[in-house]
Amino acid sequence: MRETAYDKRQNYIDWIVMFLLIGNSANPFFYRSVEMLSLSFICLVFLSWFKKGPKVKFNKYLYLYLGITLLLQICQTLIYHSFPVKTFFGEYLRIAFAILALSILGERFFKLFIKFVYVFAIISLCFYIPSLLIKGFAPFMINNVASHTLAPFVNNDEGLYVNRENIILYNFGQSELHRNAGFYWEPGSHGGFLLIALFLNLFYMKETFFSKYNKVFLITILTTLSTTTYLAVFFIILVYMKDFLLRRPVIAILLLLALTGCSVLLYSKLEFLNKKIEKQIEYSNKGVPGESRFNSFLADMKILREHPVIGTGRNIEMKFGKDYYNLNAKATHRNNGLGVLMGTYGIFFFGLWLFLLYRTLNGVLLNKANAWMGVVLILIIGFSEDYFFKAFFIALVVGCGVTFVPVVRRITGRRLQLGISKTI
Repeated sequence: MRETAYDKRQNYIDWIVMFLLIGNSANPFFYRSVEMLSLSFICLVFLSWFKKGPKVKFNKYLYLYLGITLLLQICQTLIYHSFPVKTFFGEYLRIAFAILALSILGERFFKLFIKFVYVFAIISLCFYIPSLLIKGFAPFMINNVASHTLAPFVNNDEGLYVNRENIILYNFGQSELHRNAGFYWEPGSHGGFLLIALFLNLFYMKETFFSKYNKVFLITILTTLSTTTYLAVFFIILVYMKDFLLRRPVIAILLLLALTGCSVLLYSKLEFLNKKIEKQIEYSNKGVPGESRFNSFLADMKILREHPVIGTGRNIEMKFGKDYYNLNAKATHRNNGLGVLMGTYGIFFFGLWLFLLYRTLNGVLLNKANAWMGVVLILIIGFSEDYFFKAFFIALVVGCGVTFVPVVRRITGRRLQLGISKTI
């Protein structure tokens, strides 16, 4: 009985840690302020006292990430004559948050992530379906519940994304458009986390494409009505079938033609899909960064050309100058994560980021091709959302720098790196 109670306590701790990690990466109630991140970090420190498990060691990859980040920030401070304490503190706090979460979760990190996304996908359907079928359900929840769960420490009346419709467990922000945002800040980010969970469930857990978990992931992906998410699903299908297709080139060509035909058909028949793409193209012609993912990317590429080595950092004053407050919010807003990543710290940091992400995924999947496909998938979803400086994605990158050494003496000659046992 004691062992069962112990296991339950560890399971509760793991779930709280994963909830706080994803919450501070994707839920507006948590991630909109450094203060909430700080409180969550204190909670993680407290939980770490009760967590038993492998001893944690850090290796050269973590030190490399931290060292390059610090060096670039020093260079930015000297060149732009600005030392944004809150920005730097928030960034290192997110890195520390990611490392501490990895240390607590250990080799269960990826398995628990998949379960978390699965559970919250089901929860999202429990809110999404009534919102779809019952006309007054969403307005009732927004007016009577969401008003009591506004994000603390921030002004909820200002900004492009005020998120007054978030009840923590579910975000009703685009319920009028019949889109399922789930636990996340908008339907596109919901789709992003679902895609990563689907990919890991296929290539890490080795489940079949239509297993119980994957059916829920695929059904929930459909409810996001996200263009990027739909395109990325086709990519995952091709990766899943790559071995079969390489052995049968004729079938591969026919399948690619069929997928192309289906894509054209979906584009022509699904009104939300073609109108959304046409709107993005229309906004791109205007050249306002905040109105289009393409414009946001192009604006950051202009910044990258001007500052290819050190970037401009996360601070808005460094990026746009001391008169940034005179600029329109849409001119300073960025919603293309790939552009933000390159514009923030330059092209060399981007190369390091890709390498470390690959190292983490390869250490888990034990397959170089699948690991690179995982990197490509994350870049695809990042083209439409600013993910990469959030705690969960930092954990994906620095994960290869955290090594777990089992406490049991008879296997101390082996190390566990994110759940994969490796002989040294």
